Amino acid sequence: MLKRIARRLAAAALVLFALGSGLVVLGVYALLSFASWAIWGAVPPAYTFVLAFVIPPLGVAALTALGVGANRSAKLLRARRNRLSQAAATASSWEAAQSRRDAALVSWSRYETDVSLLIEYPVMTDYSDPVIREVIVAMQGIREAERGTDPARLHLAVDRFEVALRTAENYARRCGQSKLTEAERGKLATARAALNLLLDGGASPTEVEGAYRTLRRSLRGIIDLPAQAAADLDARARDARRLGALRMAS
Repeated sequence: MLKRIARRLAAAALVLFALGSGLVVLGVYALLSFASWAIWGAVPPAYTFVLAFVIPPLGVAALTALGVGANRSAKLLRARRNRLSQAAATASSWEAAQSRRDAALVSWSRYETDVSLLIEYPVMTDYSDPVIREVIVAMQGIREAERGTDPARLHLAVDRFEVALRTAENYARRCGQSKLTEAERGKLATARAALNLLLDGGASPTEVEGAYRTLRRSLRGIIDLPAQAAADLDARARDARRLGALRMAS
């Protein structure tokens, strides 16, 4: 409202200034014309009267138009620079959020690939536990945020995931294997020994195969190996068999 009133007042002031300029020039023209008639007896042509009245307002209007145009161009340039700066800041923030996301997901992936960690902290695969389930929910929140383009939303989703993961890790360390029965803890001890034999590198193919079967059997019903952890374990067992066979052949 105030800006509109200010613009109207400025426009009125310009009109009055242009008219005033025209009248001043017209008065000067009239004096010069009278002096010319009085001294030389000559009167300027009629069209010079029109020019004397019209040229000053037109000059003021032209200068005003140039000023308005320059001001508008400056505003457009500033707006463009602001858009580019904002776009660059958004892109940088999005990349930072993705870097944080990657680091957090790598931390979580250890519990999806490292069988040793899962044996040490079996609660990390218990998705029925509210603390562990919060990690999965937070991870889903990251996927939802990634579908958009708002870096602030992705940062918040990563914040939630990092907090949930730290909480779950601290919870898993406190719990250890305490939630398991004595028989289950015994099975995990057997699984640990079998895993050590499998990873030792000095076992024969037959020993590796026996350790692998013992490991999978001991974990059954206690730890549900994630697909990545199972695939990694299978790959390690194949490598151990191959190394054992090469060692026996040599």
